[in-house]
Amino acid sequence: MFWIAFVIFLLVSVLLTVIVLMQEPKQSGLGEGLGGGGGGDFSTMGGTASGLHKTTIYLAISWGVLALLLGLIPR
Repeated sequence: MFWIAFVIFLLVSVLLTVIVLMQEPKQSGLGEGLGGGGGGDFSTMGGTASGLHKTTIYLAISWGVLALLLGLIPR
């Protein structure tokens, strides 16, 4: 059971990395995240960007659950 979860964890890790790299970067950098600039990016996301964003969230949650599961399953 451990090795099946480990292989799934590796696949999710690779997929998460690929999906994050496929997303368009925000041009504002760290300054906007700390309060500078407008915050309208969340409401204007649509099309492919919205799908990538949702996929990133689902993969990140499954990655975290699998990481916890790997710690609980005995080898």
